[in-house]
Amino acid sequence: MLEIKEEFKKLIPALTPEEFKQLEQNCLDEGIREKIIVWDGFIIDGHNRYEIATKWGLDYQTESKRFKNESEVREWMILNQFGRRNLSNYQRSVLALQLEEVFSTKAKEKQVRKPESVKQKSAEQNPIETRKELAKVANVSHDTIAKVKKIEAVATPEVKAQLSTGEISINQAYQEIKKEENVIKLQEKKIQNAEILSKEVKENRPELVNMDCVDFLNTFENDSIDLLITDPPYSTDVEDINKFAEMWVDLALSKIKPNGRGYICIGGYPKEINAYLNILLKQDKFIVDNPLIWSYKNTLGITPKMKYNLNYQVILHLYSETSGELDTSITSEMWNVMEINAPDGRIGNRYHTWQKPDELGMRLIKHSTIENDLVVDCFACTGTFLLMAAKLDRIAKGCDIDNDNLQIAKQRGCIIIGN
Repeated sequence: MLEIKEEFKKLIPALTPEEFKQLEQNCLDEGIREKIIVWDGFIIDGHNRYEIATKWGLDYQTESKRFKNESEVREWMILNQFGRRNLSNYQRSVLALQLEEVFSTKAKEKQVRKPESVKQKSAEQNPIETRKELAKVANVSHDTIAKVKKIEAVATPEVKAQLSTGEISINQAYQEIKKEENVIKLQEKKIQNAEILSKEVKENRPELVNMDCVDFLNTFENDSIDLLITDPPYSTDVEDINKFAEMWVDLALSKIKPNGRGYICIGGYPKEINAYLNILLKQDKFIVDNPLIWSYKNTLGITPKMKYNLNYQVILHLYSETSGELDTSITSEMWNVMEINAPDGRIGNRYHTWQKPDELGMRLIKHSTIENDLVVDCFACTGTFLLMAAKLDRIAKGCDIDNDNLQIAKQRGCIIIGN
């Protein structure tokens, strides 16, 4: 009587009920013509034929194979499957991953037997059996094997069964997994963001000064700021928006590191957009990105008669080819349009008419900086952006010419230098 080792049996893709029924009928009609291959008394090829022979009392022949160890047995079994059956791409990919494990085990076994000096040299070399070579042996793409590896790690047994029978494709299963992962990531991100927003700033508090933006910016060395994020007065609040923008924009850009970034929040008014773009498109230190749009839907104005109500503001994003990558791994945060409700005085989180939402500031700062980066706001108002930077463990500095705004910023957690 032959022995069955479950570890060996699992290496062979299971037959569907229809395939097994057909094999059984063939064996009853023609007998078991192919030999059952064994190693050390264990079946390594012919498990289904052996089951049928035992069930019906059919004669069979065996052939013994010689291998040094179980790793070599598993390698032979897998390679043998590639050449013998009409396997699906999913089954071929699973076998390729199993073969990768075999190669890894064999490599470790070889390392154990080598002298220490040879071990170190071998560890520095690339493994002979790369994923691309496995893909070639399995006759599937490298990308397919990568997707199946992900599926094998997280998919349910039901999904794997559907893949084996061809009810669903590899791409379908993979896309469903990615969707679930994105949902989980989004939920985790919302929880994380809520924790950051509710965090009280006790240490690393933002520093604010009562100073004009030009005088304040001149306190910084050129190329010293990691991120400039600011919300200057709009064209509705200054006498000449062109002269106002010319007064400070170029100076501010000179203070940002060549690999830094900038966000300038402006109104959605054509003449204001034009004033800033006239300056930004002439400089060559930074690339002017497609404008970001902050859209809010929780404020209502007078019902329009001749034109549409404006429910968005523009954020001009500046970066260079040497800037670090944006941290926008959450799909909902990667788009130019950001839909976030404006602060609402009815729920006590609005301190200024044009105040930006905390979540917007947190999102932009998180995307474009890392801990201990210097974040500067030269029109800090009540401190929203700087408070978000501090909550994210960035160094936050800013200024404002209105002392009333600074006192509100102080109540919110900022330090007012000189007061």
